[in-house]
Amino acid sequence: MALTTYVRRIGTRQAVLGLIAGVVATWAFAGALGLSTGVIRLGATIDARIPFHSPVFGAVMLAVIVGLPMTIAGALAARNDERTPIAGMTAGTALIGWIAVQVAVIRELSWLQPVCIALGLVVLALSAGLWRDRP
Repeated sequence: MALTTYVRRIGTRQAVLGLIAGVVATWAFAGALGLSTGVIRLGATIDARIPFHSPVFGAVMLAVIVGLPMTIAGALAARNDERTPIAGMTAGTALIGWIAVQVAVIRELSWLQPVCIALGLVVLALSAGLWRDRP
């Protein structure tokens, strides 16, 4: 019952934005951790295409470009902060941009890329709706 009351207080759109941003941030940080520790291996061909041929560099960029903005957007949405729409639009755009650059740089496709683009578009749409509905 407490969750239902909380969702009503911040609104469904904001709650969904917070949830999606939190999940994407968690994926980004988990991916960054896996890349930086070598648990996730991309293979020699892709490693050679990453700037500086460094999965650790890719991991840091993933955390900074995707993880951090999504964390901020999710936290602001959960707190019912007035800066949520801007943070969400920034995070959604950053995620879509990350995938576009990733495809251009590593020249490999994965099933996760369209999923991330769709999530970025959802974050953008939810944030734009919050922006439109602000007082």
